[in-house]
Amino acid sequence: MKKILWLVLTVVGMAACTEYNAPTNNSGTTDSGSGEANDTTNNDVTNQVWSDTLYISWSGSEATVTGAIDSITVTNENGYVTINSSVTRLITYVLSGNGNGQLTIYGAIKHQILLNGLTLTCSDGPAINNQCHKKCYVVVNGTNSLTDGSSYASSSEDRKAAFFSEGQLIFSGSGSLTVQGNYKHAIASDDYIHLTSEAGTFMLNAASDGLHANDALYISGGNTSITAGSDGVQCDSTITIDGGKLTISADGDGIQSDTTNIVINGGEITISKAGDKGIVAFGDITITDGTIRVNSEYKCLKAGKKENNTVVSAGSITISGGDIQAICSGTSSSGGRGGWFAPPSGGGPGGGGWGGDSSSDSSSPEAIEAKGTITISGGYVYAQSSDDAINAGGDFTVSGGCVCAYSTGNDGMDANGNMYIKGGVVYAIGSSSPEMAIDANSEGGKKLYVQGGTLVAIGGLESGASLSQSCYQASGSASTWYAMNVGNETFAFKTPSSNASKIIVSGASTPTLYKSVTASGTTIFNGMGYYPATYSGGSSVSLSTYSASSGGGRW
Repeated sequence: MKKILWLVLTVVGMAACTEYNAPTNNSGTTDSGSGEANDTTNNDVTNQVWSDTLYISWSGSEATVTGAIDSITVTNENGYVTINSSVTRLITYVLSGNGNGQLTIYGAIKHQILLNGLTLTCSDGPAINNQCHKKCYVVVNGTNSLTDGSSYASSSEDRKAAFFSEGQLIFSGSGSLTVQGNYKHAIASDDYIHLTSEAGTFMLNAASDGLHANDALYISGGNTSITAGSDGVQCDSTITIDGGKLTISADGDGIQSDTTNIVINGGEITISKAGDKGIVAFGDITITDGTIRVNSEYKCLKAGKKENNTVVSAGSITISGGDIQAICSGTSSSGGRGGWFAPPSGGGPGGGGWGGDSSSDSSSPEAIEAKGTITISGGYVYAQSSDDAINAGGDFTVSGGCVCAYSTGNDGMDANGNMYIKGGVVYAIGSSSPEMAIDANSEGGKKLYVQGGTLVAIGGLESGASLSQSCYQASGSASTWYAMNVGNETFAFKTPSSNASKIIVSGASTPTLYKSVTASGTTIFNGMGYYPATYSGGSSVSLSTYSASSGGGRW
């Protein structure tokens, strides 16, 4: 049955909206226009109220529309509700019920959608299709569910998600929202998406991307679980994560910025599966805080891009805080040097310079890779892979934090430029010769510089290194707990199950080393270390001076 409702009536009172905490953003009555793009300063809508409200409730294939607002035209046909708004005030749409159909919104001003116990399924398009190009504040109350069709009816409009918006999508509210994106994405915006610090629980399942945005993506809160046939979170621009909990299982990338940067300042991120890469940015990745766990096939963290053996973006990775665990499960398709090919003029397969720089990520499954520089000044970093555990296309600097780089088939830490160890606790494990624990591009005239910090290396150091802080060596045993004292601090570590015949250590003062200890303390490095540590038992290990020519280079 077709119903056409022309609503040119009186405004519904403010009291009807107050109980839903509907937002009033910017106290004026008109939209601030396109200048709002990427401005999230007014996105906290908690305890704010708008006066004009339209209620839409679905039951089966019927929708009931109540409330009256002048200058709004509503078309309601078999559960398909279309809003055409020409108002210049701020409007709230309260959605509830359980049924089949669709909500489509046209207008020229920001508005609010309040999901208030809605289950809505559309068989031939998005469940919610917001064609307004302005801010859409989505407040989630109670339990809600949106599902789109696996195929869409023909349309000239851009529609690509169960919840699609041309404008910004800003989520808050303590309720839950489950979205099933059968056609493509679960939630998508052609502008930006913001999960505010007031956001609730989201369960997103998608044939393609879970969260997909064009202009920016901000995650400040919420508890979001994503299962995706392509990328978990994908944005054509910058992704910023400041808080919340994000759990992802994706057949493609876990989190991807297609053109620019990823910034992580907090939150809890778990990527339990990434069929391709875990966290990948065309530009830079910056991590200042947060708990990050990534399991990926080919790269866990990757910054920058290479095409046809040419670096098109020398993205860098900067880590100053946080707790990061990156475990790469893929196996190098070419073995050993991560798919190296004939060396460039003047180069060779040693020294990291171009080893593992294949254009294909699948041939060089490194846990952490930057086509530019890598800088670690704080936090906890554990990286494990069959190729280089951590690889920098340029210089690689560690000046603080706790870093473990464990490769089962290649170098632990590898720099195509200079490698600087200036501070922090560094535990580097390389495979058997010709691979090594810490590698710099000596073939290209670069060096490894050990200038400070607490260092344990299993598998050798790059030959010709500059060791301004003294290094020492000892015979080692596999699968054994050691304790190293440097001044008043103790770092306890367990050696790998193979390639532990030589241990190289260094500290701000001459270290002492004990073998076969019972250790405890703060667990780090995926259970392979304690720092600070206490220990008991064990026997003293004899140390001898290690020089730059004591067994470094491969060739």
